[in-house]
Amino acid sequence: MRIPTLHHLLTTGALLAPPLAAQGLQPALVSDSAGDTIWSCTDVNLDGDYNDSGEVSAFYSDAIGPVALTNNTGLIRSDDGALWISDTSKDFILRLIDLNEDGDAHDTGEAIVWFDGTAGNASGVELTSGRGMWRDADGVLWVATANTGGGGNDAIVRLEDVNGDGDANDPGEQLEYAVFAQGGSAGDSIPTAVVRGPDGALYYTETGSTGVLAKGVYRLEDLDNSGFIDQPGESVLFFEPSSLGGSPFHWDLAIDAQGRFYIEDTGNDVIWRFSDDDGDGTADPSTEAEVVYTAPGSSLIWEVTPALDGSLYVTEDQNPDRLLRLVDLNGDERFDAPGERIEIYDETLAVTNLGSPKAVVVIETSGPIGTNECIAAANSTGSPAAMTAFGSTSVASNDVVIRAVQLPQNAAGYFLASEAGSFVPAPGGSQGNLCLGGQIGRFAGNVLNSGAAGEFELALDLTAVPQPTGAVPVTAGSTWRFQTWFRDANPTATSNFTDAIAITFVN
Repeated sequence: MRIPTLHHLLTTGALLAPPLAAQGLQPALVSDSAGDTIWSCTDVNLDGDYNDSGEVSAFYSDAIGPVALTNNTGLIRSDDGALWISDTSKDFILRLIDLNEDGDAHDTGEAIVWFDGTAGNASGVELTSGRGMWRDADGVLWVATANTGGGGNDAIVRLEDVNGDGDANDPGEQLEYAVFAQGGSAGDSIPTAVVRGPDGALYYTETGSTGVLAKGVYRLEDLDNSGFIDQPGESVLFFEPSSLGGSPFHWDLAIDAQGRFYIEDTGNDVIWRFSDDDGDGTADPSTEAEVVYTAPGSSLIWEVTPALDGSLYVTEDQNPDRLLRLVDLNGDERFDAPGERIEIYDETLAVTNLGSPKAVVVIETSGPIGTNECIAAANSTGSPAAMTAFGSTSVASNDVVIRAVQLPQNAAGYFLASEAGSFVPAPGGSQGNLCLGGQIGRFAGNVLNSGAAGEFELALDLTAVPQPTGAVPVTAGSTWRFQTWFRDANPTATSNFTDAIAITFVN
């Protein structure tokens, strides 16, 4: 009998399930402006947070490393694994890279001042309160910097290591690409963040306090190819949020894999998402924007970072300090339903204190592997649960994580494994379908709980996959199938299954 695949069901319309926030809690790096530290966070015990022992370590601390920090707020990561840190008091860009792969950037040559933007530097370009950054694929770094009355300009600064010597401190490697409210007063312009939009233009967040420039997001385009934003029409208001009653302030600007923009508003405790859907050059606040998250109380949100799976990682620097992961569980493209706001760090619960979290970078793990098979029955959420897997199909790498998603909240369950596929409806009185056949092993020693997110995962040991006669190793060329059994009440207390995922392994 041919077993229908999940792909077939989706493309034929036989099964309509909400989008999956499938990757679970990813490793992250967090900038702590109080402790002058960049923290590395990993959910070691896979319980959905960074609160536990051994889950937070210093990637860079100025108590150990050679370069002092004072108010490190901006943080981005390039494809080569380097981190770029802006410090609004030091007025420089610090680059960190773990050259010897020991898990930190404290060793010789791993921390350098990539650009010195202090007053009086040789270039004449100052980073007075430089915060938000964007790095293009060609290595050009853009920095939003605000004159707070201590010198410099309100500007977007362009930095590039032209001569390849490892920094941007040499002549011709820095310029003020756009300067705002020239000759005005402090507060006329407060640029806080900059990103490259899907149309290739730069966008920056303006949160000036005097009313000279409207608060919102502006689009920058060098129409005359002068190398600067210096003509009328080259800086235009792209998005001005509708009034929500409070005084808006926007620390951050982010863009997701679909080209949609996000800004937080600490004056109204919300997150906006917006885009120019009709191509008229603006994002209409009434038709092309919406509030996708409203905090349940006062929330000093500093940064919003979209992950590839559609979730948002959020830093809250307040009392208590928190990191949030917002997950769209019901597919409505917002984050306001029960269980969609997950506290992945809480300073009152955590073993290690992150200090004042101002920025977060998500370290995306490798993409999905395997092929979904079989039909999963709807569970008490109204949707079927599903399997996904991440890592490497190489047996030698021994790097596979399997995950069950769209489970009921706080449901207990465990994973099953077999080399054979099958289709057995309602086995043993279950509401679901068993998708495995032949010799079926149970990871019964790893009973897991789906928690508020409705998902759990397990890192496999490919040298010992459970089978009825004892654990066996995975061999190159073999195909293994994995499925999840979980407790469910739909409507009565019984159990259910996800679909199955089949992974073919190589050397």
